[in-house]
Amino acid sequence: MGCNRMSSSIAMLGTSGVCDASMHAQATRDDARSSVFGRHCALGTHQPFPDQQTKSFKETKPCRESELYKDPDAHSKPDSRKETEPSFYSEEVDRFAALDQQPVTLHHLLETCAPPLTRSKLLANAQFLACERPVRYAKRVKLFQRLPYIVNLNPHIHNVYQAYYANFIESQGFSRVENMEDEHKFISMLARQSKLLLDIMPQIARGFYECRHYFRPDDRRRFLDQLIKMRIGLRLLTSQHIALYDQFHAKTTVSAPTKHAVLADPTHRHQGIIDNQLHVTDMVHICAQSVQAMCDMTFGDSPSFIVDGQTDVVFRYIPSHLDYMLTELLKNAFCASLKSVQDTENEIPPVIITVSKGDSRVAIRVRDQGGGIPSQIHDQVFDYSFTTTKHTSFDDPDNVVPSDGSNCVADANVISGLGFGLPMTKIYAEYFGGMLNIVSLEGYGCDAFLELPSIKLNRTPTIQI
Repeated sequence: MGCNRMSSSIAMLGTSGVCDASMHAQATRDDARSSVFGRHCALGTHQPFPDQQTKSFKETKPCRESELYKDPDAHSKPDSRKETEPSFYSEEVDRFAALDQQPVTLHHLLETCAPPLTRSKLLANAQFLACERPVRYAKRVKLFQRLPYIVNLNPHIHNVYQAYYANFIESQGFSRVENMEDEHKFISMLARQSKLLLDIMPQIARGFYECRHYFRPDDRRRFLDQLIKMRIGLRLLTSQHIALYDQFHAKTTVSAPTKHAVLADPTHRHQGIIDNQLHVTDMVHICAQSVQAMCDMTFGDSPSFIVDGQTDVVFRYIPSHLDYMLTELLKNAFCASLKSVQDTENEIPPVIITVSKGDSRVAIRVRDQGGGIPSQIHDQVFDYSFTTTKHTSFDDPDNVVPSDGSNCVADANVISGLGFGLPMTKIYAEYFGGMLNIVSLEGYGCDAFLELPSIKLNRTPTIQI
């Protein structure tokens, strides 16, 4: 189909694509940690962390008893939770941020989620998460405080900072999950906090674009890499627990002799958000059809696509992560294909997606004939905020859409322009030990190679979340 009618729209196409005062002295951090937890809450019946004795859920010291939650000046200071505007520096944040994140490996997470899912496992996992979230939020707040002050004055970045600070305050006040009533309240808090942070990446993208002259690209990249990795980790733990909670209540039966609720799922296909039998070709079709719909709505036309290779590949992975990565790669390929025929009568070349599986890894190649990447900008395609789109999403102050894969189909309302797509896809791919490579034949097209490991207990012992 000819593409002359798309000329005015095609100009929008392009590649979609960090010091504060020192913390407490080491002795102070050690004292704080020794008084705190109780944080080493048991994950199921397995020893959650190395070099520590396994404790049952009931034996775990309540986080609320920790000195970390006690403020000697509580009678003379206003309740910080009632403040509408957080103080930029906070002793509570400093105390939590001085603690180490618990080294939760993917191996431990999978062991905890292994069937049968019981009430005691669910509560133990909730208690662990209730103790871990304020530490992780505090570290994220400190990350923002290390930015140049003028950057934190940016309204978009400051809005994100306030959201993280608010979640920290609420999380550090919720330190016990002892029964299912506590669990219901905890789940409500998790859902509310997740919704508050759902659309922060467009704000981050806009804020850093506006502040790009105030600090070096390397500092910006380090900050964003760290922020996104921390975000993926906490969202993974949170989403996993919410999914386990839903599965426990949706598919439970009561054994008459024991009155013990267990998960009634004989296939055990899903363990929380992990799909044990994820069909790659099905996901490819879903993502490609979604991107086609985006192109049709935006430009009035879209390329066709072909799926070949080992089309029956099944592996164990997180569907929402694969969905995000495939959607970003397909958006680039579809846009390039459309751009390659603008102002011509040529047919739009198809996008070819090839799937293969090795011993323990799945590979997906997305090939387009969109003209390739110019050599002078090839090294910039993984840079944040880099885009070849002439009219970016930043030009419209009301154009704020999710861009972190949090929806079933990422970026359903935007086809390009934020410049965060490829760098975030690379982080998602590398999070569980995968990789993303882009090979360009300038003047012809691009091959994007996505390689992902199957999530297995014996294959992912050291990957930390």
